[in-house]
Amino acid sequence: MSPVVVCFGDSLTEGVGAAAGRSYPDVLARRLGTKVWNAGISGNRLLSDGYGDSGLARFRRDALDVPDVTHVVVELGINDLGMVPAPTADQLIAGLTTLARAARAAGVRPLGATLPPTGGTPFEGFDTPELEQARQAVNAWVRTTDEFVAVVDVDLALRDPAHPTRYRADLDSGDHLHPSDAGAAAIAGSIDLEVFD
Repeated sequence: MSPVVVCFGDSLTEGVGAAAGRSYPDVLARRLGTKVWNAGISGNRLLSDGYGDSGLARFRRDALDVPDVTHVVVELGINDLGMVPAPTADQLIAGLTTLARAARAAGVRPLGATLPPTGGTPFEGFDTPELEQARQAVNAWVRTTDEFVAVVDVDLALRDPAHPTRYRADLDSGDHLHPSDAGAAAIAGSIDLEVFD
């Protein structure tokens, strides 16, 4: 039986910066050979409404209520950190924990995504020491927690090893916040497909 996967997130999931049909959920669908639901909303935040309902508010409707869903990739939080007032890392971690536990309670396997690099972006609020400190704290938790069944390491897939707060140039759409076609493919390619067995 094929898995039913929902990618739940913000503009990075929706596919901003990539051509039509080249978002990371699109590439993941081709790798899996099955439909992957794209529940990304540009500008969406985990904890607060704004660009659509918050991730906390829409998770059941947009992810857990998808017919026969088996897995959900949770990619949210960077927009929260770029807004004023920004939540703390602990508040984001609490929100991500809520989503992971809701998924498990519904019999759905949750995968957690690390937050992408934002260094050099012209978008106000996204290239600050405070955001970077919180981003690193959230990412360290995502990589080590048992709340998720697997990690989609967006940060590792996209960052420049020589400048780890920034995108690798060939994976950057040009705004230093969204991945290019190659960047989206790098995210999808980093996911171990065995987690969907």
